Amino acid sequence: MRLPAFALSLVSIFIYSLATAAEMSPVEDLILPKLAKLPAPQMRKFAGGLTMAITAKDEKAQAHVLQGLNLIHGGWDFEGYRHFVEALKLDPDCLMANFGVTFALLGADSEFIKPRIAATDRTLALVDAQAGSELERGYVYALTKLLEEGPLSAADAFGQVSRKFPNDMQAKLFESYFRRSGFDEYGSPKPEQELAQQMIQSLMKKQPDSPMLMHCWLMMRTENLLCREDLPMARKLCELVPDYPPYHHLLGHYEWRSGNYGKAATAFSRCGELHLAWMKQSGLAIVDCPEWIRAEVYRSVALASSGDYESALDAASALAKMPIPLDRMESAGARMMYWEAKTLQARLLMRRGAAGDVALALQTIPQPDDVKSLVGRTTVGSFYQGLVIALEGRKALTEGNKQRAEEMYQLMILHGEKMEALRQQAMKLGEIAPLSRAFICLEILALELKGNIAMASDSASRGAAYNWYSGARERQTLATRMLPPISLLPMSAHVAQHFELRKDWRSAQEAYEEGLEYWPNDLILLEGIKNAHVQQKNQAAADKVAAQIQQVKSGL
Repeated sequence: MRLPAFALSLVSIFIYSLATAAEMSPVEDLILPKLAKLPAPQMRKFAGGLTMAITAKDEKAQAHVLQGLNLIHGGWDFEGYRHFVEALKLDPDCLMANFGVTFALLGADSEFIKPRIAATDRTLALVDAQAGSELERGYVYALTKLLEEGPLSAADAFGQVSRKFPNDMQAKLFESYFRRSGFDEYGSPKPEQELAQQMIQSLMKKQPDSPMLMHCWLMMRTENLLCREDLPMARKLCELVPDYPPYHHLLGHYEWRSGNYGKAATAFSRCGELHLAWMKQSGLAIVDCPEWIRAEVYRSVALASSGDYESALDAASALAKMPIPLDRMESAGARMMYWEAKTLQARLLMRRGAAGDVALALQTIPQPDDVKSLVGRTTVGSFYQGLVIALEGRKALTEGNKQRAEEMYQLMILHGEKMEALRQQAMKLGEIAPLSRAFICLEILALELKGNIAMASDSASRGAAYNWYSGARERQTLATRMLPPISLLPMSAHVAQHFELRKDWRSAQEAYEEGLEYWPNDLILLEGIKNAHVQQKNQAAADKVAAQIQQVKSGL
């Protein structure tokens, strides 16, 4: 289950459904045409999973609804959607099947706009007709609060359902998940987050080995600075359920965030293998499986993080070449390809920063002719343009042309304003999340470029570099959506390099070490710390860091 990005489009969908609930859409409108001809999805065993009475005319429909609910709580909304569709084929008026489709598609891409509207319409119409049990209608009531007022109102509504039906675990899960609010800058849970965690901990005391509860706990804490605390649980989850791809992606995320890059790459590789087997068995393609693309992106980043840039770039190159049918441009997989996969090589090369990498990175970014057919269907071209400008700025500095580099910086500022103007279009296209992520990346790159310009100037101007680099570092927050950071070079390294230029090795060391809080075991940061120790004549400390670097590179 993913916490959806609430946009005006969802609100408008809900208002539309209220106005037309009396005229219920046909069930066929809930099914993406491509999926209608595919075989039924396979049934999985969920040890310790949800069990509840489902109001339906057919036992198989009940089984598919339960399967779909367990998949949602297991982080696989699309597969859950497929099971809800199977239930609807058997019993179109099953309230929980209609609810399930609505819920599974809340955060879905624009390809699912029509099914999402139809599912919301049917769900509300069935409640008006008093379909389902009181508990099931309670779920729909909480869903309306989610659409109308957002996560916290939904959490309160699910809490009301939970108090009326104290034996229903699902209401408690929904309440805790929508109550989560994240962590502060020091890694401490915010008040609502703390309450949500306490609820899950209470449930886990009764079922300590429940994969569903482990998954819920881990998903609530993916943005925690101290991911290492929960790493044993993530590993245990995959030991208990070794053939479920979302759990392996979750493990890879926790391994990477803990600085175990080799183990992270292994987890993402296993996740990808399981998704490929699922696609083959289901008759689906990568455009239907953004999770596979996301795992490959993260695997490539993990390889680079361990120092294996050759393998990382090879994997990223192979991924970028995967064909995407133009008639599926609105699919989640296509969006993941255009925004993440096709910019990955450039971002990896910008992290490495070796001689010739700027030219290589420019070659990997899709050219204007390559995206002509996408005009009006996506805003991704703005990301490509921004990356080219940033790279041209870097290129100018390597050539000693500070004036052109400054011109590229000013162009990036103007480009950022143009990207801001694209937000409404991106919202209509269902691209607000990737556009915002790309915008942050370009903000960081613009500040980095300005800092680099200052560092390349006379000594009187170099002091300003600290402010530019610090601004970039502040914008480099933890990534969401179970993705690696969009900007792959820790800006703390630049802050430290500013101190290095002044021969202030102690301050440089501290800057590198501060970066490790967000980037544990990052090799660039560790190399900087080692060098700072050497410069301070502290060879024992330098040797200790050198041993740590070797461990990271060997995947230990």
